[in-house]
Amino acid sequence: MVFKTKQRKFLMSKAQTMKPIMQIGKQGTTETVLQQLVELINKRELIKITLLQNTDTTGEDFINEVVQFDPAIKPVQTIGSKVILYKKSPKESHRRISVELEKL
Repeated sequence: MVFKTKQRKFLMSKAQTMKPIMQIGKQGTTETVLQQLVELINKRELIKITLLQNTDTTGEDFINEVVQFDPAIKPVQTIGSKVILYKKSPKESHRRISVELEKL
């Protein structure tokens, strides 16, 4: 899924008020971190992640690893050490953002 401009702006505005849910530190992206990330994004659809200063992972590397692990996860934006990711929830009960996104 490639976002339209309005959709990307909508997601960025939603993420602007969010606090980062996950932090990636010195160990980088391990299998456990990726599994936790998928669980979180399946429940919330939109998440913000912080890459700590002591990590060797860049935003681009992190996004590539996440997309390889779950191709349904789409990057919205990367600014410095912050990464915003989106995935439509597989459960209908968790779909809030995707319903609004599809209207745009």
